Amino acid sequence: MSSKKLNQRSQIKRGKIKRSEDKMDKAMYDIKKIGIVSCFLVAVLIVVGLFVNPKASYAAGFLQQLPDSFYSGMTTENQALINGISLPKEFYGTNGNDRLSYIYCMDHRLGMMGATPERPDLAHLYEKGSSVKETYSLDSSGRSATYNGLIYILQNDSITGDGAKDYYLTQLAVWWYLDRANGFSDDYNYTSYDLGSATQSEDGKYDTYGNYALYNNLSAADKDAILADSTYGRYVVNLVEGAVANQNNYNTSLGSQDISIDTSNITYTLNNDYLETNVIRPTSSNTSLESYSIQINSSVGKVEILDENNMPISNNNISATQGFKLRVPISEVQAESFKANITVTGYFANFYDAYVYNPNPSDHSGVQLQRALLGLIERPSAPTTVNLEAPSINVPDTNSTSYIVYGVGALIIVAGIVLIVMAKGPKNAKKK
Repeated sequence: MSSKKLNQRSQIKRGKIKRSEDKMDKAMYDIKKIGIVSCFLVAVLIVVGLFVNPKASYAAGFLQQLPDSFYSGMTTENQALINGISLPKEFYGTNGNDRLSYIYCMDHRLGMMGATPERPDLAHLYEKGSSVKETYSLDSSGRSATYNGLIYILQNDSITGDGAKDYYLTQLAVWWYLDRANGFSDDYNYTSYDLGSATQSEDGKYDTYGNYALYNNLSAADKDAILADSTYGRYVVNLVEGAVANQNNYNTSLGSQDISIDTSNITYTLNNDYLETNVIRPTSSNTSLESYSIQINSSVGKVEILDENNMPISNNNISATQGFKLRVPISEVQAESFKANITVTGYFANFYDAYVYNPNPSDHSGVQLQRALLGLIERPSAPTTVNLEAPSINVPDTNSTSYIVYGVGALIIVAGIVLIVMAKGPKNAKKK
C-alpha cells in the first residue's frame, strides 16, 4: 500500500476522532448547563417553600311535665271488650284548653266522673299528690303498699294501636296490679282492706245503686273472665305479670346529674395541615349517662368535631362510651393561639315516674271519687362549659406542601451534582 493512501487513511481517522471528541465535549457542556439550571431552580423552589409557612411555631303514655292539677273529662259511651266488665271509652284530664293523656282510676269502688259534651259541669278538679313510689297506708288495716309497678304498666300501654281499646285494657291491668300490691288474692273478694274480710262470694260486688262496692278493684269472677278471654285477656295478664316482676327495678328518686371534662388531660398535636386534640372523654358520677352533645360557642378558627377514628361526627348525639376530638386547620390559627369555648351536655337514661292525683273534696259535692294516675317521663340532662386553649407548639417552618417541595428540590440537587461530576470526568482524563 502506498504511503499516500496511508496518510489519507490516517487523516480520515484523526478527523473522525476529532469529531467524536467535539460531540462529547458538547454533550458534557450541555449536561453541565442542565445541572447548573437545576440547582438554580431548586434555589428558587426553596425560597418559595420558605414563604409557604413563614411562621416558626403554631399555637395550638307519659307526660314530660305534669300539671299541679287538672279537670276530668270522659265519654258517655261505654265499651265492654271483656264480658261483664264495662268502662267508658275514654277518661282523660284537661288543663285549660289542652287535653292531657288518658288518666287511669285507682279505686274501682269509688266514683268515676268527668265532663261530657252534654254535661261540662261534671268536670272535677284533681290535684297532684305523691309519687307511686311512696308508701300508702291502707285505711285502718295497719297495712301499707307501694305501687312502683304501675310505672311499668304505663310504659307499656300501647297495645293494639287503638287508643280506646288500649285505655280499656290498661285500666284493667292497673286495677288488677293494685289488688296484687295491696296483698289481695286473685281468688277472693274483700269488703275492706283487712285481709280477714276475704270471701269467695260475689254477692257484695254491687251496692243497691248498682255501683261496684268491693275493695279489690276486680272481683275474682272478673279476673276469671279476663283469663278466659282469648282475644284481649292475655294483654291484661301480661301487663300485670310484668308490673309485678319489674316493680323493684325503678329508682326511688331521680338523683343528681353531672358531666365534666378534665382539661388538664387534653393535649394538642399537629397532624398534616391540622391542629387537633387527643381523644376527650366526658365523665359523670351518675352511671345512667347515655349520650352527650357538643356545642361550639366560640373559637379561633373553624372547629370540626371528630370521633375517635378521625371521622367527622354528623349526628351530634355521641354515645357515652365514645370520646371525641376537636381539630382546626393550621391556616386558621396562625395569627393567634387556638382557643375555644364549648358546652358539653350529658343526657341520662329516661326517668319514669307516676303520680297519684287526688280529687278535691270541695269540688265534687260529697261524691267519693277515685284517685287518678298520670305518668311522667323525664330525659334528665346536665351541661358543662369549658374553655380550651392550646399552648404554643414549635414546628418546622413548613407544612406538608413545603416538605414535598424540599424533597423534590433535594433530588434535583443531587442529580445536578452527579451530572456536573460526570461532565468533568472525561475531559480531565483526556488531558492526561
